[in-house]
Amino acid sequence: MKYPDLSFEPFFTWANRPRILYKAGVREELGFEMEKLGGTKAVLYTDKGLIQAGVAQMVIEAINASSLELVGVYDKIVQDARLELINEGAAFYRKCGADCMVVVGGGSVMDTAKAINIMIGGGHEDFSPLAEQVGLFDGARPLPPHIAFPTTAGTGAEVTYAMVVLNDIAKAKVAVGHPFCTPDIAMLDPELTVKLPPKITAFTAMDAMTHSIEAITTVSANPISDGLGLHAIRIITNYLPKAMKNPGDVEARGYLLIASTMAGMSFINAFTGGVHATAHALGALYGIPHGLANSIMLPHVMSFNLEEKPERFVLIADAMGVRVDGMTPDRAARAAVQSVKDMQKSVGLTQTLKDFDVPGNREALQPLIDLAMGDSQLPYNPRDLEEDDVYNLYLKAR
Repeated sequence: MKYPDLSFEPFFTWANRPRILYKAGVREELGFEMEKLGGTKAVLYTDKGLIQAGVAQMVIEAINASSLELVGVYDKIVQDARLELINEGAAFYRKCGADCMVVVGGGSVMDTAKAINIMIGGGHEDFSPLAEQVGLFDGARPLPPHIAFPTTAGTGAEVTYAMVVLNDIAKAKVAVGHPFCTPDIAMLDPELTVKLPPKITAFTAMDAMTHSIEAITTVSANPISDGLGLHAIRIITNYLPKAMKNPGDVEARGYLLIASTMAGMSFINAFTGGVHATAHALGALYGIPHGLANSIMLPHVMSFNLEEKPERFVLIADAMGVRVDGMTPDRAARAAVQSVKDMQKSVGLTQTLKDFDVPGNREALQPLIDLAMGDSQLPYNPRDLEEDDVYNLYLKAR
């Protein structure tokens, strides 16, 4: 493929703090690595599903085999990071006399733990005032030792300096940034992901796919985010079908974990756009899991954006295995959208907003539209989205 001419802003910044360790069984290094960070008494943060599946136990066994002392397990975390659980999780840390945290879970668990660590490091009792600030950068200091094990290959939360918090009362999701909230070390252990159910495997991978596609096409895209995002797309395209066919394929699971981390690095620096803005609203008001909401909205927002940056969608098509040579940019860009639809179908993600009782009339959709229009990611979309545009996107996703 002849590489298209691309433009990007003449100034951009790049930040990624965590050290990353990858290996099947890398959890065995947990005690050694935490000792180097100065942690001695750990609270493990996870959810009940991972306790029941025995995944959290795999990390607990690694802790027990080390000099690290496990002083408590907090497993009350549910879908989406929630203010009351953040506050409760911080109180639990203090009650246990912990000096470090180990985190085992997907995006909601990792985001909850990030917020908890901000509270511990800053001596806060309530996260609500912090969530209202959105950016917690002024005067920010390093936080207590923190090691995370992502158990889904999707969110990239192990490498992002922000967390998405759900305010149950306001029924809104807000992104809160902090330069040190990421774990000190992200341990990518594919053995912790083999028990992930097929549907969750599929929509979390589509979450990572969305991160990559949006990062490549935002107004803040840059050569570094392009490189990471495009290769993440190649990996997901190749290895998601293999993981779906054989859930115990540790190699495929490992590649998906790596792709998720790469996509996370890409989007936290180039940001996202209309897919995330509309998906955040769907999660807040209708409880649709974030990765699934992204998957539902992705092809529709892509189609809306095609005319703005077709050359970037050509790159996406190429990364997904489309033979774009000889195609016009418009045709190749539309092939990227079709490739996303084909992948969704092949992994069983054919759901629409109707499946979640999302209405179709304007008045009933207006709360969704209002939330999406106020989302922090909307300004990064390559094509301006007005209220009528968002309304039409929701209609098309039904």
